[in-house]
Amino acid sequence: MIKTLVLSASILLVCTLSVPAYSQDLVRPLLEWETNAINLGSILEENGSAEANYFFTNKSGRSVLIEEIITDCGCTTADYTRDTLKHEESGHITVVFEPGSSRGGPFSKSILVKVSDNPNLDTLLLEGFNVPFPMNAEKHYHLLRGGLGFALPVIHMGNVFTNEPKVKQVDFFNFHDYPVQLNPNHELLPPHIQLRMVPAVVTAKTRGILEVIYNGEGKGDLGFFEDEIQFTLLSEKKENVPFKVIANVFEYFAPTPVADMDYVPRLEIRETEVDLAKIDSKVPISRMITLQNKGKQELQIRKVSANCECISILLPKNTISPGERTDLTITFDPKDRKGLDHKAITIFSNDPIQPAQTFMVKSRIN
Repeated sequence: MIKTLVLSASILLVCTLSVPAYSQDLVRPLLEWETNAINLGSILEENGSAEANYFFTNKSGRSVLIEEIITDCGCTTADYTRDTLKHEESGHITVVFEPGSSRGGPFSKSILVKVSDNPNLDTLLLEGFNVPFPMNAEKHYHLLRGGLGFALPVIHMGNVFTNEPKVKQVDFFNFHDYPVQLNPNHELLPPHIQLRMVPAVVTAKTRGILEVIYNGEGKGDLGFFEDEIQFTLLSEKKENVPFKVIANVFEYFAPTPVADMDYVPRLEIRETEVDLAKIDSKVPISRMITLQNKGKQELQIRKVSANCECISILLPKNTISPGERTDLTITFDPKDRKGLDHKAITIFSNDPIQPAQTFMVKSRIN
């Protein structure tokens, strides 16, 4: 009886060990892709279709064949290498996006690739921003800057991180009777902002794309910023075009593994909302806020900023040891203010889980 039980357990163990190995062989990708996601950027409808090429290499160890490609939208079609591919042989898939067959705005399309002898589908992603041609260009691009028409008065970059520049694409209309291009010298631009025009020369009475490249690390600061910039057009005459670019710049931290969360610097703000209650508009008022490092590594306070010049900040030290506390003093000058008031104060630190924390200061001003 004992021998039978041992034998049964051995058979069960062998089966248990062999099943995952077989399963892993089934799910192992057969094709190695150079990239499985492509962003086409902004696509002007009048320029027609746009295409993306996805290149791959057969890493299966045997010959394979692409049997089918499935797209999730009638606005995308795919052409692909139809021959049998030997091991280490390469091929590509061309995906064409038709802007006239899709609604305007951002898009994200999935392309599923069925490979022989593999029950799993490879997934490719095609993204971009579709810009339909407006019915009335003069009305749509009503903000004129140096003969160029824009739809919005401000270029909003959104959140920009220090690990890589962020690109924002802005469409415009050239109302001039002559072509325009950017001055390649960019002598009027700040170092952290670059521009590129697509196409490089925009002909008269047509649309183009202005690419704004914002380098968060190059900005050299953290927080909310408004940059008043100028760029120069080269055409029949030199024209300086003014514009405002706004951005929120944050320091980038790689995701923290769960096992490390107790060992990294951790900023704790004792009060997330400071109520100054009723105050006199003629008398500045101060309040101390306790900051503590709840982590096990040294905490560095990078910056403390308020959304109003009416608040001054005093921080006695920028480095807080593990377990240590320090007091941040804020002083609010309510001069020329009345009624309910709310101000925001943001603390930037090397806490990788919450590198930017904001607390509110509210009051009722008499």
